[in-house]
Amino acid sequence: MDKKILAILDGEERYARGLMEFMSQKDSLPFRIHIFTDPGRFFSFKGNEEIECLLVAESAYDPKLSEMSIPHVIILSESGHMVDNTLLHLDKYQSGETIYRQILEYYSGVSNDDLSRRRTNNRRMKIIGVYTPVGRCLQTSFSVTLGQILSKRAKTLYLNFENYSGLSTLLRREFQKDISDLMYYFECSKEMLSVRLESLVERMGELDFVPPVMIYKNLSGIKAEKWIELFHHMEMATEYEYLVLDLTDGILDMWDVLRYSDIVYTISKQDSIARAKVYQYEKALRDLNYEDIIDKTRKLSLPVFHHLSQRFDDLSTGELYSFVKAHIIPEIEALDEGRI
Repeated sequence: MDKKILAILDGEERYARGLMEFMSQKDSLPFRIHIFTDPGRFFSFKGNEEIECLLVAESAYDPKLSEMSIPHVIILSESGHMVDNTLLHLDKYQSGETIYRQILEYYSGVSNDDLSRRRTNNRRMKIIGVYTPVGRCLQTSFSVTLGQILSKRAKTLYLNFENYSGLSTLLRREFQKDISDLMYYFECSKEMLSVRLESLVERMGELDFVPPVMIYKNLSGIKAEKWIELFHHMEMATEYEYLVLDLTDGILDMWDVLRYSDIVYTISKQDSIARAKVYQYEKALRDLNYEDIIDKTRKLSLPVFHHLSQRFDDLSTGELYSFVKAHIIPEIEALDEGRI
């Protein structure tokens, strides 16, 4: 299906070109982009082409635009004033990433178009589950570090299922949406997954992630089969090659999610309490016929790290990074090659 046209009309050529170049790099953008700095050239182009969506700077807005057959007109606001209260206004001077997500969220909510897409690479998405019954053992730091290393090799998504992750505070960012919104959008319209997902994704370095749930009860009724269906659609409709799941007991039927993973990492400690917890966990798996999870699990006892980075947006240095790169990445490479 040919992509429809998104036009950017703005007298600031440098801004318009920068925004076009940024959005053109996105896999899920459902448009071809044309930029115009001269209104005359825009009106001439519109006379010969169908424009689906127009981003127009407040300073370039002309009331005549409302009389043209453009289904979606969005104002890039420069002063904060509403030039037309019937149109969506976005702050022009926020980040390109934020503008891009807002456009996708808006368009996927109002358009009747089929925005589904198919995976273009032929590599199967590998799912890496991380879970331990032992507390305070660096599970999240390990998961994020692994994700950040993998993201330098291929497109990687990290999902955190903690009830209280604290990630917003750690990253010093406020999130408007979280993983519960992703599941809601998915259940409402599976064919729009790639677009909706991209509108929710944040980044830590090169690692993509959907913000963890802010109110844990929003995930409390979602069963494993729904998560597995979501992961399957991710593999079909996105370019992600790795999905890192930072799992906790807060997710329903978590063992079924672990069973669906390609490899599982369980972190423990050397003390007797930690060993007892892992023993009880593994015994429960055997008693309830989930031995296959044990078979695909790699148990880790991490060394003592004296210097851990406090910057979650970049864990690609330090002792934990070196450990994961030396001991875990070779296993992921073996998994990719079908050797495990």
